Amino acid sequence: MKAVPLFASLAATALFCLAGCAVLKENGQADVQTQAWKVVKKDASIEVLVKPGVPDRALSAPRLGTVRTVGTFAADDRAEVDGMTQALQETLAGALAPAEAGASTLNVTVSDPSPVSPAVNVATALLVFWPLDTGAVTVEAELVDASGAPIALWRERLTGSIGLTGSLSRWVKVKQALLDWGRQCAAHPAWLRSTAS
Repeated sequence: MKAVPLFASLAATALFCLAGCAVLKENGQADVQTQAWKVVKKDASIEVLVKPGVPDRALSAPRLGTVRTVGTFAADDRAEVDGMTQALQETLAGALAPAEAGASTLNVTVSDPSPVSPAVNVATALLVFWPLDTGAVTVEAELVDASGAPIALWRERLTGSIGLTGSLSRWVKVKQALLDWGRQCAAHPAWLRSTAS
């Protein structure tokens, strides 16, 4: 009879730990903290800021600048994370509209990846009949004008989708979340929501 409360306790603990993966760390950039920005969206997993007075044209159809990975990782993880970053760069390059002369530049940084734990997914599948670990990664998109001054910033802690696909792979869900974000960034960037308010 004591097994049921134990299973419920373990499932609740797993959910609590996995929810922490979706929290965006504070931005350490003094530039973002000290300059006047319009907050488009901000919650536990996303922060979107735009400089006031930036025209819509500057926020849409940027040219692709750098796409990079920051941080230190184990050798096996470094290869996987670099591969995901390369796939993101290819997705953005293929999805962005051709940029006009003088267009803004989109720079993207990938950091703090947290792979799926296949062991956790096996355990949660046994406890609650569903794999719950989705992995996570932080992506930061910065839009700069022709002078190099930042005009928009989009930071988000991405998590993979819940489901059976990729639940026993360390990186499949994280990579898919990153590529989905890349397609959204190219087609409907979050900073364009600032013009609707």
